[in-house]
Amino acid sequence: MTPKKWARVRRAGAHGLRRGAWYSVVNDRKPTIVFLEVHKRNVAVDRSLLEFSDIAPTRWVVVTRDPEEQRGKRASDAGLQPTYGVCPTCRTRANLVADVDTAICPGCGSEYGIDWERPS
Repeated sequence: MTPKKWARVRRAGAHGLRRGAWYSVVNDRKPTIVFLEVHKRNVAVDRSLLEFSDIAPTRWVVVTRDPEEQRGKRASDAGLQPTYGVCPTCRTRANLVADVDTAICPGCGSEYGIDWERPS
């Protein structure tokens, strides 16, 4: 049995994935394309756009958005500040308070540490 891997996009783009969210890798055997599980569907993503991990995410990912980007405008419309977090379990986005080490997810109700050192 192959160990489970995780991936997240390194930058905003036309791939349709939520920046900062970790997705389960379904198949990474092709040299340029990786298949990720997104909402119970397999989605092909260019390998060069991804960051990988062998460990399941356990901390909030910090995302700093450009308010001028179209995706940034959607985050703004959702009430998110220019710096927000993505839950490691359910991928809910939420505003984070600076200088705080943990946050409770409004989506799943779980509390996680915040990964301020590795923003997306």
